[in-house]
Amino acid sequence: MRKLENKIHIYELDCYINATEEQKSKMRIRKERYFDLDGLPSEEVKSLLEDFIWERGKRLAPSSLASEILYYNNICHFLIDKDIKALRYKDENKIILQLKSWMLEEGYALTSKKYREISGITAIETPNMVKHMKKILEYSQKNEECSEQDRDIWRLDKFDFPLRINPIKNVKTISFKPINQEVIRKEVKAAIFMHLKYEALGTIIAEMTATKRFCKYLALRHTDIQSLLDLTRDIIEKYLIYLQTEAKDRKNYRTDLYSLRRVIEDVGNHYDRQDIKCLFISNDFPSTPRYLFRFYSDETIKRLNEYIFQMDEQIARALILHQLLGTRISDTLTLKTDCLSIRENRYFIRIEQVKSITYKKAISDEVARLIIKAIDYTEQQYGKTEYIFVKKDDPSKPFQYSMLQNQVMKLIRRNDIRDENGELLNFGTHMFRHCYGKKLTEMHIDDWMIARLLGHKTLQSVSYYRKIGNKMMADETRAARERIDMILLDIVKEWDGYEI
Repeated sequence: MRKLENKIHIYELDCYINATEEQKSKMRIRKERYFDLDGLPSEEVKSLLEDFIWERGKRLAPSSLASEILYYNNICHFLIDKDIKALRYKDENKIILQLKSWMLEEGYALTSKKYREISGITAIETPNMVKHMKKILEYSQKNEECSEQDRDIWRLDKFDFPLRINPIKNVKTISFKPINQEVIRKEVKAAIFMHLKYEALGTIIAEMTATKRFCKYLALRHTDIQSLLDLTRDIIEKYLIYLQTEAKDRKNYRTDLYSLRRVIEDVGNHYDRQDIKCLFISNDFPSTPRYLFRFYSDETIKRLNEYIFQMDEQIARALILHQLLGTRISDTLTLKTDCLSIRENRYFIRIEQVKSITYKKAISDEVARLIIKAIDYTEQQYGKTEYIFVKKDDPSKPFQYSMLQNQVMKLIRRNDIRDENGELLNFGTHMFRHCYGKKLTEMHIDDWMIARLLGHKTLQSVSYYRKIGNKMMADETRAARERIDMILLDIVKEWDGYEI
């Protein structure tokens, strides 16, 4: 007979205990389903898996945990069959290889297919059993005597200094595992740790992407290079040729190379090797790519908005407001509940740009009413919050961009929404900002005023908007601002009637 302590039921876990009765009634979780700890090869493995389950019970929804039972039970069968008595993160490659071999023996597929509605393609993915084993192995690091900086996957919430994180991007970890060269991995960790203290997380992610690409190249073409300090100018030149002739990941590697240079030079600074700064020269970087500012026609925006009105009301408000303000999506989604003010009987909105400066600009009464309605909705649903548009499961955080993009792309594909050329709409929220900038240039507004309305520090980007159109529609700043509101509001006319 099984011992009671060898079972962990879903209803025992914190996520189920803390759920409301309404939430529990909606969950289709049979009480006889449980995580089985019986028969595992060693007490060490049993203790690790038990801790892992209880920890996930604090963070996941009961329905998510219920779906993991199948993967967990299969992994337990694997551990028992192969008599694996220890799970160590450092042995990940070996254990995953053993698991895949066992999966073949048992008739399990080594890949899985998943339809991605956002892109309309069926992608080949790693099977969930392998993903789950990797999570267990990552969790096994908790008992290792090492700092977060020494780990191969950094959990960002473990650092005791503030990070420059974009609130609408859900980045929780930085992984150094794809860097196969052990010494280079250590060197890159040292540079990235310094950058974490003063660079935006988005910049660091770009640096990691560039560095991983370069290290993959070294592993293929220069296996003798195990340290960035061993790089030569000849190797850099060969890599530049590779990017120009063979690499196909992106059209232009200018930004990628700047990111790579920052990492390599700071590795040199950390190890007091100033000669590393001579590896790159100014001619190595491709010229700045010519910007092609795309924008939607008024007819396309109107057609899209007709469907947006049918979405969740708060998502619809966010998307319409994004169009009316001409902000970056990160700035729209991080608008705060105290962003409105009144001066001389006119509404002003404070926009705290994630990537740049904080500024204020005047808005029409119609736009202000839309914002007030969004604030009231959030307060009724979640009480007092920092942001206007908040996550349902965590109101302390704003809408996540991935959620918004997924929702709109599903909408576009389900309703076959096409542009004026008959092509399926390729939704990108920044296009709305391009549309806003285009309208401003058509109104013949001064460049400095356009920059201020868009929240730019300089005039550099204004010229790109001017190339899009040059139609004169007004000649007075306030009238132009009010006119653009009315044009966009006309595109989404009768929005009040749609209860937005």
